[in-house]
Amino acid sequence: MNRSIQLIYYLGFLFAFSYIIVRGFTVGITHDEALTYKIIQGDEILKGTANHHWLNTQLSTLSTQLFGFKEFALRLPNILSFGVFWFFLFRISINFLKSSAAQLTLLLLLCGNPFILDFFSLCRGYGLSIAFVTASLFYLFKIAALKKDSKPIHSLLGTCFSILALSANLNTLNYFLVAQTLILLSLVVYRPKRYLLTLSLVILFSGIPLYFSLDHLFFLKDHDELYFGTENIQTTIDGLICSGFYSINGFKNVEILRYLLYALLLFAGFLMIRKKQLFTPGSYAFITMISIFVALITEHFLFDSLYPINRSSLYLYPIILLAFLLNIDELKWKVVRISLYTSSVLFLLCSLLAFNFERTMTWAEDQHVKEVMLLIKNNIKDDSIHTAECTWIYEPMINYYRVEYQVPIQQVFRDGIKCEAEYLLIHPSENLSSPPDKKIYRILLCHIRECGLCLYWKAPVIATN
Repeated sequence: MNRSIQLIYYLGFLFAFSYIIVRGFTVGITHDEALTYKIIQGDEILKGTANHHWLNTQLSTLSTQLFGFKEFALRLPNILSFGVFWFFLFRISINFLKSSAAQLTLLLLLCGNPFILDFFSLCRGYGLSIAFVTASLFYLFKIAALKKDSKPIHSLLGTCFSILALSANLNTLNYFLVAQTLILLSLVVYRPKRYLLTLSLVILFSGIPLYFSLDHLFFLKDHDELYFGTENIQTTIDGLICSGFYSINGFKNVEILRYLLYALLLFAGFLMIRKKQLFTPGSYAFITMISIFVALITEHFLFDSLYPINRSSLYLYPIILLAFLLNIDELKWKVVRISLYTSSVLFLLCSLLAFNFERTMTWAEDQHVKEVMLLIKNNIKDDSIHTAECTWIYEPMINYYRVEYQVPIQQVFRDGIKCEAEYLLIHPSENLSSPPDKKIYRILLCHIRECGLCLYWKAPVIATN
């Protein structure tokens, strides 16, 4: 890696990490984060749902014990995990990518992706999982490159990071299985020093988390918790493309980009096969990607499981990109280098329009709840506890701000809008038979166009003589 690209990597880290830190303070808590907050507070029912990302919950519990329960403290483990993500992208770039074009593309398409950066500034397991998957990939590539000269520490660290990714997010189970299979296969074929001891430790360390993960997975399936996903794998691919451009509802002509992605990956696969070498970083990346999608299709038809979409497919970004870059990197064609430079810079320029300090793409409807709760707090002039009703999606966030920001309202529940409370927080999905009576309620704040949230206030009746 030349000095110019190194400088770009360092500046990219400073820019992205600063952006994530600021968002950790400014973005209001989201629905799923508020559920994590309730789990940390001891909600045993939520602990048995898919919203419980085990490692994220443990790390956030530790963080909140040290720094309190404000949003930044809850999000601190994910914020710090971006350092892990960037560091191992940097090491992959230095060790396994030769061309400056490929190195720059890896940085800009991952660290310049606002959808990925969203999850490093949220208290969920997705940021942790993509960071640890990337770290695990580095050691997987190290094993493939060194072959019989690989050290036990490479296999053990690769295994540890796979376990951490799985502990952060159960969606990475297929990656865990593929990565551990490749590590075990490498140990058996090349037999590096102390390979029997390493093999035993890898099997032991892999088997224990695998058992608990499968047990938890079947528990969630039995309780109908595996409801987030899609019935069509094409929707997964389209979702990866659209989310990469920070569009949750998709856009026109996405099929053009989908077919372009297929063509690029087929070309990369052709280059991999042409090398006739199974144990290379490029082949490991490509095999990992293909194996995951084969596993997803198999699970869908055998167990009727859903394909991942949106946040649940986040960990696929570095795998797919590296499956492409590692296999085309050795081409000396100028057109390839120019295309990589051009496409990555254009992607970054398009992405800059989506960078913001107020909302997330996935939970866009939650972006103004904090503003509304602070407005209610400022609107209340007495010391009494007031009443509120809300659309169900706002319930955990309202109760979070009620406690942590001392907003003097009673606890709210998911029992719908009855137009009896002093404050009404309504989303269009509520489907009220009739809107709140204008003679009784007046609108204090309305964000219908941005996120759908509308705040109504029952103004006190002033007695007149």
